Amino acid sequence: MRVNIPGNPEDLIALAQAILAQHKADGPNSPLAGLKMIDMATQTAVADTSNKLSRELYRQAEKATNQRDIALGQSGQMKSGSVRFFVASARDLLLALNKGSGQKLVGWGFELDSSAEIAAAKSTGRARASL
Repeated sequence: MRVNIPGNPEDLIALAQAILAQHKADGPNSPLAGLKMIDMATQTAVADTSNKLSRELYRQAEKATNQRDIALGQSGQMKSGSVRFFVASARDLLLALNKGSGQKLVGWGFELDSSAEIAAAKSTGRARASL
């Protein structure tokens, strides 16, 4: 017969709490009296508290990530009022105001990608003429 020790944090904490409860119920007659049960109780309390905090912070992180993604417009669709919408609008307006001078958008924090221009030229057959 094999007696397993759980690898899952919640299950291991629950087992430790059950052992501590049985040890306390047995009092001085506990077969575990020779072990450092006070240390076990302290470590179990730390693990339980930290585990609960971890779960709460994970939930908070999920919520914050979701709220961030909504504000940014990260859902893959251009949502009016999202950061992505405003950035795209700013780019489009600046491009319209600076026709043929896309380099000026660098001053606004945009990065230029010349590979997109090359790909467009290739698809229209202008690549050979410009090379």
